[in-house]
Amino acid sequence: MIGGSARSQHGPRPAGPRAALALRGAGRPRAAAAAAAGAPAARRAARAAPAPRPAPPAEPAAANRTAPPAASTGATVRVSTAPRDPRVVLVRDVYVAGHERPHPELCPALGARLRLLVLVTSAPAHAAARDAVRLTWGHYAARADVALAFVLGAPPDALRPALAAEDALYGDLVVGRSVDSYSNLTLKTLSMLEWADTYCPRAPRLLKTDDDMFINVPRLLEFAAAPGRANATRTIWGKVVRRSLPKRTTKSKYYLSPLQFPARVLPDFATGPAYLLTADCVAPLLAAAPAERYVRLEDVFVTGVLAARLGLRRTHAPEFYNKKVAPHPCAVQRGLAIHMVRYHEQFDLWRKLLDGKTKCAS
Repeated sequence: MIGGSARSQHGPRPAGPRAALALRGAGRPRAAAAAAAGAPAARRAARAAPAPRPAPPAEPAAANRTAPPAASTGATVRVSTAPRDPRVVLVRDVYVAGHERPHPELCPALGARLRLLVLVTSAPAHAAARDAVRLTWGHYAARADVALAFVLGAPPDALRPALAAEDALYGDLVVGRSVDSYSNLTLKTLSMLEWADTYCPRAPRLLKTDDDMFINVPRLLEFAAAPGRANATRTIWGKVVRRSLPKRTTKSKYYLSPLQFPARVLPDFATGPAYLLTADCVAPLLAAAPAERYVRLEDVFVTGVLAARLGLRRTHAPEFYNKKVAPHPCAVQRGLAIHMVRYHEQFDLWRKLLDGKTKCAS
């Protein structure tokens, strides 16, 4: 941990909802130890007696737990006490809490002086994409009221030296303990929420985004401060998808098995490339996660399944394009989030954002 951290200045926070995030395998039943052998007579009597029928396997205790209350909402997430299918994986079975590289100094005073915390999920191998963000719209993290970090899962050993060198240079890589992979995007997003809850809980707004996004930070700050939003609570803004059906074709990138998501219709959710949360969403989402079935589509799980269970508002904002758009200066200046931006395209969009010549209708 790098010195001068917010943690060292303010002391550790009391244990909160993040304590509910158990390590991998926690809560599983342990096999009972075999009984010691008795006297010879007892052994002979045991051989003469009929063999007892084996008891059915015990259901994991984790299946019958009640998640702790969501601290800032008073909501309690209850789990059915019915025996669960052993093939069903709960989040608590697979999530590994904590961070290899926490960097609490990225959020001084636990975020009390911030207007916006930007957490960018990134793959370990995407060094060029991270550099492009740092050299363009990531520049706004130099402001006293904006903080930015990249959130990665645990990298393969081959990439650790390069990541260590990158982090020594920039000091902005928050590395979680769950293995980094596409199937683990939900775990990476939970790691992001855990970091925000632990080290930056006083930041009023959290933007979750990806390393292939272009974010119009000045416009986003205006968006968050607008009347009707400045004092909003328990709200997620983004490109909201409603009444969508789960993909049951195994070849689909967005495939969801009935074991992961048995319902026929997805809850309304904000698409994953970028969405904005009020601070009071973070701890409840984190607290509710362990007792739920693991859903590998992070946006469906976090802003859909968990948000619906907690009664959080999901508000559609058309400024979150969350798709590739024609790189016209007006599209760049009006929008909040543009998706599918290659690292070399970040510089073109950055120039168009700063273009003072093009006049765009309001």
